[in-house]
Amino acid sequence: MNEHNVPAIDRSIYPMPVFANLVVRDLRTTEAFYSRAGFVTLATIPGPGGVPQLVHLRRMKYQDLLVTQGEPAAGSVSVSFAAGDADLDAVAVGLRAAGADVEGPLDTPWFTTDLRFTDPDGNRIVFTAPRMADQEQARAWAEEGITGDFDAPDDDTLGAALR
Repeated sequence: MNEHNVPAIDRSIYPMPVFANLVVRDLRTTEAFYSRAGFVTLATIPGPGGVPQLVHLRRMKYQDLLVTQGEPAAGSVSVSFAAGDADLDAVAVGLRAAGADVEGPLDTPWFTTDLRFTDPDGNRIVFTAPRMADQEQARAWAEEGITGDFDAPDDDTLGAALR
């Protein structure tokens, strides 16, 4: 990430519609690792004896991770986040420098570009971004091949959702 595409971080406390809870061996190591992916520490909550027990990380509004100390089960958590305006190539470089197992950025058959990485405790994270240059082709593909009871977003709705 560079200074031109760092996501704005909403530091307000609000009801979180969804969040992931990661169990990790070391809170400080996890905080440092996720800072490479654009997350900040919003709050550290002590447990008995005042020792930090839970860390609340946030990348963008509604992109929250609650991290608790414990014995993780590698591969038990997989979470996907909208990438927003993040430079996925730069994020990948930073994560690789931190020793992460990183795949991508790679284009998917469903017209997104995804960056997949695994944190030190085996949790799998995906940053996904629509390939804006291919949106006309993606719409045609969706109309022909995707079934279900949904409304496809128009250009204005899609653009607003990415900001």
